[in-house]
Amino acid sequence: MTEKELIVRLKSGDEEAFNVFFERYKNTIYNFGLKFCGNREDASDILQETLINAFRYIKNFKGESKLSTWLYRIASNACQKKRVSERNIVSFDDLEDHQIHSLNKHNENPHITFERKEIAKLIQKAILHLPENYRIPLILKDIEGLNHQEIAEVMNISVTNAKVRLHRARLMLKTIVEKLLKEGNNG
Repeated sequence: MTEKELIVRLKSGDEEAFNVFFERYKNTIYNFGLKFCGNREDASDILQETLINAFRYIKNFKGESKLSTWLYRIASNACQKKRVSERNIVSFDDLEDHQIHSLNKHNENPHITFERKEIAKLIQKAILHLPENYRIPLILKDIEGLNHQEIAEVMNISVTNAKVRLHRARLMLKTIVEKLLKEGNNG
């Protein structure tokens, strides 16, 4: 089913289209929520809220962007709403399981695997320290693979602003990682 067919069928309330939509986008939205919030429970909440809002407002979707871009925007809003309402403490345990699995799939030397796992944890921790308006473009570009135009659409900003925020996010991330490494060596 093409994206256009899916949208038409979703707008008409087709239950099969709902199932296709869910299967097609659930992992994408869940992973975005996981990277943004840092734990599985919040990522599940983000997935649920995103899907509910997508179905609630699908009739308003004009098709001027890709469906996935529109979903990232909804998910991004859900993430920001969750952070404002909870200001919760981040758990990195959920991220570790996923990272260990992906790092161990090449049967590398355990020492190298451990180092990569620690680096991945450090980077994820640093990402979670970024302000939201910089965290979102960084995740969308460097983790989800969206282009600058799509990031601009998700965030409702200009392409230039998306590029600037991404650049600043990378600079901030570098500074945060250096600070965390320094703290780790002093602690």
